Amino acid sequence: MRHHSLLNAYSVAINLIPQLAWIGLPLTDRYYELTQDPDVVREAAAAALDFGLPETAVEWLEQGRSIVFGELLRLRSSCEELSSAHPDHAHRLRELSTALHHASAALEKYELALSEQTQTPVPRPRESLQQVADTHRALAIERDKLLREIRGFPGFEQFLLRKDFSQFQASAHTGPVVIINAAESRCDALIVLADVDHVIHVPLPNFTFQRSAGLQNMLEKLLGEARVIRSDEREGTSATLRGVSWESLLSTLWNGVVKPVLDALAFSVRHVSPGDLSRIFWCPTGPFVFLPIHAAGFYDTEHSQSGHKVSDFVVSSYVPTLSILALSSNCNVPPCGDLCLLAVRQPSSDGQAPLPGVDTELKHINTVIRHSPSARTTILESSTGTMEEVISLMKEAHWVHFACHGIQDATNPTSSGLCLADGRRLKLRDIIALSRPRGGLAFLSACQTAMGDERLSDEAVHIAAGMLFAGYGGVIGTMWSISDMLAPDVARDVYEQLFQNGTRPDHRDAARALHEAIGRVRESGRAPFVKWLPFIHLGL
Repeated sequence: MRHHSLLNAYSVAINLIPQLAWIGLPLTDRYYELTQDPDVVREAAAAALDFGLPETAVEWLEQGRSIVFGELLRLRSSCEELSSAHPDHAHRLRELSTALHHASAALEKYELALSEQTQTPVPRPRESLQQVADTHRALAIERDKLLREIRGFPGFEQFLLRKDFSQFQASAHTGPVVIINAAESRCDALIVLADVDHVIHVPLPNFTFQRSAGLQNMLEKLLGEARVIRSDEREGTSATLRGVSWESLLSTLWNGVVKPVLDALAFSVRHVSPGDLSRIFWCPTGPFVFLPIHAAGFYDTEHSQSGHKVSDFVVSSYVPTLSILALSSNCNVPPCGDLCLLAVRQPSSDGQAPLPGVDTELKHINTVIRHSPSARTTILESSTGTMEEVISLMKEAHWVHFACHGIQDATNPTSSGLCLADGRRLKLRDIIALSRPRGGLAFLSACQTAMGDERLSDEAVHIAAGMLFAGYGGVIGTMWSISDMLAPDVARDVYEQLFQNGTRPDHRDAARALHEAIGRVRESGRAPFVKWLPFIHLGL
């Protein structure tokens, strides 16, 4: 039996996490600090559930995960309420936040340059690095001081601090949000609904942390086996390794995790047409982050009828935090005006293996848009594919489509990125430094764009999450490497669905469009699990 004092200890620990990953530290140092005790937040949530406090569990999971991205979101907060009551402080906070944002980006660039230079001493850059680091630290200290002043005003005591559960309910404005927590002692699903003032707690007694980690290992084995199978393997076959199969992985997820959630929501007993399926937002933690929850179900011939897999009941999306959905609720498509879509193809000078399917993919997109003239869509294409050009065009365009190589950097996750011209990457740190209006779709037709880092599973350190936090309302990404032959078909089918009405498309329909596109691939039997499973939707 756990003693109640344990909750107090966890509360203190969670409040300290943002200080360990203090905003005054370089980005790589912040992430390093977060690897030191990556399980504490999930264990704290499990303890809260032991005491019958599911709302506290949700609050702690939201407060203690995606720390770095959460700070970036708050840096860009408009602080409208503060502007009305204390305009001078609001103005100064915006100034400091902007300056800190630029100083952080500059510090990262200097540190990266130092790490890449030769052993020959170069004193001038080192001196510049120290100056930039001192400026960054001074700005962070000044910002902390200003926030203490603001929290001294009546009504602003919790300004940019921990939120109560009631403030998270708005995140479920489009559908239920399901947090799946994996702790050593227990696994649980916590469902947040917009019109229910409490958490629906679904214990997962048939699952343990070890079992979820075992499924993650099973997935890695299946992916490893798929890499040594010829790319022209016969259609409909599935890799099996020592009795391990995609079917066993997905059925285990269905029985132990997803079906109990759908049962609690009464989704599994409702009969609705495919076009009326509810949205659901999965917010996994720990090993669950790497598992294809969106595809859980039975795929053998005995269960060929509808009603045995998650896609029969809901349209799945993933979110790294509840807060990103609260922000996304403001990402409404303007009622008029042209849509500007930026298409970035693999440059010939990127130094990577050629992707013949990219030309086909871009032709598909142009054809779809050309046949929907009333959509009033302009396609911008990167002419050189350089990082500078792409970043500049991303600030102009409402939507962006990347068809190129993607890399999840196992050594330095913030260097994960999309391969552009001259052997350079549009890195995660560059993406989150973007300043653009909120909303729109980022379609990342590249490998490993939503893969993440095992050491930082609860920080969502991947390209797709970076796009969300940079301001895109929704993202189509990939959990692992994708097929150059299949990607053009998926892109074509998604855009055909989005542009079918001939009006300006809504990025909020992208999840349903991907759901239907992948459904057609899956039902056709022309692609094995490993090829259609990695495509996922994130955000609104």
